[in-house]
Formats: sequence, structure tokens, C-alpha cells
Amino acid sequence: MIIKLINKTKVIIENKPISSYFVFALISSIILNFGIFKDYAFRDAYEYIWTAKNSHTFMNEFVQGGRFLLGIICKIVYGYLCDSISDLKWVRLFSLVTSVIFSTQIFSFLLKQKLKIYETVLFSFLILTIPSFTVYIGWTATHEIPLILNIAFYSGLLLLKVPDKKKNVILIYLFALFLILICLCIYQPAATAVIIPFVLSVVISKNFVLKKAIKFIAFLGIAFIFYFLIFKLSLNWFGLEPTKRAEVEILKIPFNVILFYLKEMRTLLYGSGILIFPALFFMIGAFSFFGFFYSIFQKRTNISQFFLFMPFLILVFPLSYAPNILSSANYLCARTIAPAAVLLFFYQFIFLRELCIKKNLFKIPVLILAITIIIISSLNQNIYIAKIQNKEYLAIKKAYNNISLDDRKKIIIIKPNENFLQEFKFYKRIYADEFAQVSSSRSWVPKPMFNQILKERLDALGIKKSDFSPNDIEVYGAQEKYEENNTIVINLIEILKNEFEQN
Repeated sequence: MIIKLINKTKVIIENKPISSYFVFALISSIILNFGIFKDYAFRDAYEYIWTAKNSHTFMNEFVQGGRFLLGIICKIVYGYLCDSISDLKWVRLFSLVTSVIFSTQIFSFLLKQKLKIYETVLFSFLILTIPSFTVYIGWTATHEIPLILNIAFYSGLLLLKVPDKKKNVILIYLFALFLILICLCIYQPAATAVIIPFVLSVVISKNFVLKKAIKFIAFLGIAFIFYFLIFKLSLNWFGLEPTKRAEVEILKIPFNVILFYLKEMRTLLYGSGILIFPALFFMIGAFSFFGFFYSIFQKRTNISQFFLFMPFLILVFPLSYAPNILSSANYLCARTIAPAAVLLFFYQFIFLRELCIKKNLFKIPVLILAITIIIISSLNQNIYIAKIQNKEYLAIKKAYNNISLDDRKKIIIIKPNENFLQEFKFYKRIYADEFAQVSSSRSWVPKPMFNQILKERLDALGIKKSDFSPNDIEVYGAQEKYEENNTIVINLIEILKNEFEQN
């Protein structure tokens, strides 16, 4: 009976590999990321779910950052589709599904590149363990990024097929450009995923054509120019000034490229081990990354092509990170670096694959490594994001809901420091502003968090918000002084200390 079932499954996979992979990846991802179904918001989502309904200037931040289409999307998602913190779990599920679709696109593409099906399954699924995707799935405020990665990757596929088309070449380029402009107007760092199909194809085939590379780079450059014009027009339309991070400083670009190799590239080598066994994963990551280039060097045949191919493989990383390198304000985080992370991970995968082909003894260690990465990625999601955010939300919700609705005093909220969890030794490590941090440590979070929790409390009681509103809400840091007269002081530091000390 079991043998028949296995054989039947094998036939289904062989006949319908793409749909079979999608179902497998979707079910597995839901199981591995079960924490996203808990109630929590996570940083910016607290602000968005409140201000989308209650602020006339909600769109301004997005327009000033060059993301006016994202502002429209967030207005719909937070202003109309989500009414409570609990509703946000469905947005996270949407992000999970679109992440799996991106993984499926990679799977389909690699199958056509003649990789073996089990190799393709392994790499495509492991993409979902990269910290960038852990953040996209667990943080509602980044729900749009996997969708943009899908669109940009599809655009790259269109461009890759253009040389084979004799008709409608201009239309294909224009359609691809239109798609990339949409991506740039939503979330700029994800738009560079357009180059992923080309890089993957040349790495597999070892057939680097400079003309094709120039076409992709030129296409991306033209897209950035058109996007910049759209950005300026949107600022003029809304009568706003750009934010600091949306400004471009040409003179800083060489410095930013060097900084990228020293900081971002080094961080990418940790992979999913950014918090768990970081030293071990850094060594494995560095070994497999530099091993890839060593193997390319060993296999060189055409010297002239080699000296074009090798620089391209190295320089494609800052190109994939171009929106951040062009920006005057650049900071390290997983959510902005997905295209570069996918490329680096593919280099590592190809090297380890070749090791396994050369010597069978590497197969078991590599398989163990893959399983370990999947487990650690699940821990990153369910402990370092979902568990922390859920515990924080429930503790603060309880404290806020204990305030008497008859009391109209001014409310003072004492927020924790950014490294609160590490300061009190609840967690050892931290990564950027995405893992192992409490949301209320950011100055802009406690106030909308309070208002949203109060709103949901009043809705449950059938009371209009206008019937109860505190005179004022102020947020202070742990060391800042404030007047306690005729106020209600909510010390989030003590509340969270008690909550996290319990387990």
C-alpha cells in the first residue's frame, strides 16, 4: 500500500512538477511559520493600522519616500481590509503565499535550465529560509515585497526571452519597463530582482555574453531614470519634499559600494544563522561563497571571457542593491537585500552541489546542513519575531485595557530601549530592527498602539471613540524626565520585564 502511494506520488510530481512543488512549499511553509497566525502587529504595522483610518496625511510618508503606490496599497490594506490587530494574520498569510509563488517561479525556471528535480526543489525551498523572506512573512509592513519580487523576476524572464523573439520586441521591452516602474513605485530595493534570471542562467550554463549583460544593466538604468521623473512628479503633485533617504548623492556612490562589500556582503554570509550559531554559519557561508569563485577559476577555458565573467559575478551584487547604494541614507536590514541574498545563496548552492557531484561523501553533510537551515529559519520566525511580538502585544494590551474608561487624565508611556531584550538578558543577540526586538522600543509605536487597542476595546463594548478620548498621550524614554501630576503613567519597561521573566 505504501509503495503504491509512493509510486503514485512520484508519477504526479513527474507529470505536474510545478503545481506539486507549489503545494508542497505552501503546506511546508505554513507549518514552519505557524507563529504568524498569532495576534501581533510588529512596529510600523501598529502605526499603519491606526493612521490609515485616522490621519489625513497618511500618504505623505510614502510619497516622500518615492513609494506612492505602496501608500495606496497600505491605505487599502490597513484602512479598509484590516480593522483589528487580529486581522493582520491574513496579510501575513498573503505574504507567505506570494513568497511561495516567487519560490515556485525560481523552481520552474531552474527546471528549464536542466537542473535535476531534487536539486531544484531543495534550492527553491531553501530560498524561503533566507532572513529576508522570514521578515516578509512575519512582518505585515513588508507584505508587498514578495509580490514585487514576483513581478520583477517575471520581467527578467521576459527580457531573457527577447533575443528569441523576432516580433513585438519593442512591446516586450515596454511591458517589462512598465512592470519594473510599478515595482519601483512600490518598493525600490525589490525591483532589481529583474536581473536574477539572467545571473542564474549564466552561472548554470557558464556561457557569459557581455552584450546580454549590458542590455540588462542598460534596461535597469533606463527604468531608474523614468522612475526618478515619476518620483519628482508625484512630489510636485502632492506638494511635498523628499525624505532624506530618498535623496541621491552621486559622490557617495563609490563609498557606498565599498561599504556594501564590507558590511552587507559580510552579513549575507551568515545566512539564516544571524542569531543562532552565527560563527559556524559564517564560516560555512564564506567557505561555500569563495569556493564558488575558486571553482569558476579552476574551470576557466576562454581567458578573455573569464576576465569578463568573474568581475560580472562580483559586481552584480552592488547592482542588485542599487536603490540602497544610490540612497543618501543606507542602513543594514534583511528586508532591503533579497535580490543580493538570493544570488549569493545560489552561488553557494552551486558550489555545494558540485562538491556532492564530485564526491558522494559530501551528500549527507550537505543534506544535514539544509535541514538545519530550515529548522533555524523556523526558529527565527516563531521565536525571534512572532513569539516576542505576541508576548509584547498581549502584555501591553492587558495593561492598556486596565485603564478606567472614566479617567480622562493625560497618559504618559515610558518606552523601553531598542536593545531592551538584550539589556535584561532575555535574548543574547539582535539583528537590525527585525529580529529579537520589541516594537514599543520605537518612539512612534506606543501612541498608535495605545489608540488601536483602545479602539478595539471600545468597539467590543459598543462605545464610540468620541465618547472616550484621553486628553493627551506622551511617550518618553527610560532616562527622560516628565511631570507626573494628574497623569496616568504606563511603564512599558516594567510591564515587559514581568512578561518576559515569566518564561
